[in-house]
Amino acid sequence: MKKLLIPLSMIIIVISIFMISGCDESSTKCPVCPGDSAVTYWVTVTVTNPQGQPQGGAVVSLANAPNQAGTFIDTTDNTGLATIQAPAGQQTINVTMGTVMQGTINVTVTATSSTTPQSVGTVQLTQNTTTKKVLVVKASAENMEDVLRVIGFTTFDSTDIYTLRNQANTDSTTLLNYLKQYSLIFSNCDGGSEGGSSYAALSRTYGRYVEQGGKIYGGHYNYYHLQRIWPTSYDSRNYDGNTSTDSLFVIDQNLKAAVGFELARWDSPQDSRNLSGYEKFSDLPTNAKVYGVIYRTSPSVGVIVENYIGTGKYLWTDYHNQDVMDYDGTFDPKLIKIIQYFLLSM
Repeated sequence: MKKLLIPLSMIIIVISIFMISGCDESSTKCPVCPGDSAVTYWVTVTVTNPQGQPQGGAVVSLANAPNQAGTFIDTTDNTGLATIQAPAGQQTINVTMGTVMQGTINVTVTATSSTTPQSVGTVQLTQNTTTKKVLVVKASAENMEDVLRVIGFTTFDSTDIYTLRNQANTDSTTLLNYLKQYSLIFSNCDGGSEGGSSYAALSRTYGRYVEQGGKIYGGHYNYYHLQRIWPTSYDSRNYDGNTSTDSLFVIDQNLKAAVGFELARWDSPQDSRNLSGYEKFSDLPTNAKVYGVIYRTSPSVGVIVENYIGTGKYLWTDYHNQDVMDYDGTFDPKLIKIIQYFLLSM
């Protein structure tokens, strides 16, 4: 019997047709063919703070985002909304804010021809108590620990500034190693005693902690620590050198987007000095980031200032943070929103 000879060119054509058919528009199409991009759809996520209120400034990102151009990360606005792209099917969306606040949601993204973003759910921020440790340094004139409890910090260690001061004067290296176990430190104001020479070693130890990547949030008289860490800045000769109002003016655009306004004022504070009685500085570090200033001051007087050294930061507020909390319903809710934003985003 005579054998049937099939030309090599015909074999190649048949194989090519078979390979192409595996990636056609039929139900057998591979999820993403080589060289193709995943089809994505717009989705919105709502983020709330630990109290369940809409939270601006949180970072929303798609886990396992496809390796292609697209909007797979966004920051929530003042209504708590963020909009990203995601392929159809089961997806995981992560939310982070600052050093210790986080959240995750598993969602189902629907393949649709609609251009309206799909709302896929709400994520509530919670404190990461597993891998991140928080320390509060108590002192006489400020009680940030009370504020932290109100806004959702469930776990933190506490010490006091006098213990740290004594340790710094005895063995600053041991103190530094103690501080380095914490991802975030809140340092209360001690009413001005920080200006004494016995606190100088503590200030320098704070500086070494920040330089090595630590983060500190400090109120009011923490500027004495800043003077020693940045010795050419926060010059005491600039105290009370400007006329002021009791209004805080937001100048950072990201903060403005997160809180939804630019002007807030003290209406009936516990601390009757408001902003007018606090110290004022114009000689800030050259790389400092100013978020808010006293309204209508020229040159502008920063009251929320982030200072950087090495890989860390020291955020300073020129007021007592608990004095703007809405404990009795009389304080300006805008000020509370600012305080919440910074305490959560550290």
